[in-house]
Amino acid sequence: MSRFPENRTARRRRAPDASAGWDRYRRLLAVPGMPTTLVAGFLVKLPVIAIPLVLSLQVSLGLHRSLGAAGLVTGAWMAGVTAGAPVLGWAMDRLSTRPVLTVSAAAQGAFWATADRLAYPALLCAALASGLLLVPGSTLTRMALAARTAPDHQQAAFALDTVTSQLSYLVGPALGVVLSTQASPATACRLLGIVLVLALAAFAVRSGRPSRPASTREGAGNHARPGERKAPAGGDGRTGAVGAVGVALACAFATGTISSGFELSLIGLCRAQGAVDWAGLLIAACAVYAALGGLLSGTLAITPRPAVPLLLLGLVTSPLGLAGDWRVLLVAIAPAAMLAATSFAVTAAACGAAATEHTRGRVLGLYGAAVAGGNALGAPLAGLAMAAAGPASGFLAAGTAAVSVALACWVLAARTGRARPLPAQKG
Repeated sequence: MSRFPENRTARRRRAPDASAGWDRYRRLLAVPGMPTTLVAGFLVKLPVIAIPLVLSLQVSLGLHRSLGAAGLVTGAWMAGVTAGAPVLGWAMDRLSTRPVLTVSAAAQGAFWATADRLAYPALLCAALASGLLLVPGSTLTRMALAARTAPDHQQAAFALDTVTSQLSYLVGPALGVVLSTQASPATACRLLGIVLVLALAAFAVRSGRPSRPASTREGAGNHARPGERKAPAGGDGRTGAVGAVGVALACAFATGTISSGFELSLIGLCRAQGAVDWAGLLIAACAVYAALGGLLSGTLAITPRPAVPLLLLGLVTSPLGLAGDWRVLLVAIAPAAMLAATSFAVTAAACGAAATEHTRGRVLGLYGAAVAGGNALGAPLAGLAMAAAGPASGFLAAGTAAVSVALACWVLAARTGRARPLPAQKG
């Protein structure tokens, strides 16, 4: 009988302090250069996120072509980004970051300085080339965070990265529309190019030397032992790392799919309910919810397996089409938006922890390509489902796809024992 009070006391002593998770952010931001890295990451993401919209407006308003023609140019640019990200990541691993960023900045400057004067066929080809030679801001930020933070603090670091991404999604497209409509598409192209080139140049200056492993950095918290990140626990460290990265990439692809399908499903359901004017508010609310979810995910005492938040995301997304009113939907989308941000943070942290100093560019380049590929698939998947079975089926299709991928990754991890959770974060 006397054991029970003692056990309860012991459990209370072991219970994590609620403030410990938020204190992790304080220690993370105390790492030299960390606030600058996050701000620079936000600035380099901002124009990249606005590019599809600015390109579409340049084709439709500047060249007076159809929306279909605008979509083709945007699609060519996105295809270039998806294909080029892993190649540029490999180049950064082999040649270091600075020369690759210098070439990328020069290519972007040349394209955006002339985009408003190109005829449609030339613009289509140049957009593809621009995408191929663009190092995405999200990849640059993740590489810097992975290099600067110890493994047990990378969850918080990538959570902050997710928050800055959501903020750029709120600001970037709106800024592109204002510049294109209130000034001109040509002005939007030039200003976007200036910001993009300056941001890439800033990263190039800061990345002149190869980054030291996170375990050698000061102020990052609990440091990893030499070689700890190169070989996860298990029989074959190399195979285990490949398995962990493969699972994380699959989950990132599925999260990108559900994110883009989610937005189109929101618009479709609002249109069916005669509330299309409120679709913008719902999408903005998603970004706010996602930023909150990203912040909360960085306070978790442990890092879940990548399949866990993806599975929960699919389960809460599938029934959203049953919401009969946009006001209900405004509240109901909160868990899905928060879990999407959590899934992005967890999968990015898994890739960052599995990569070594010499493979970081390739791994995180593949991660960016996986997210972009998922984004490209999500909207067509939801659109086909809504065309075939009604507006409510868009959410069901996206959610079912996420659940299927999560279960497949869970089974793979259970059978192989390769995709292990990241180390528990110390409060």
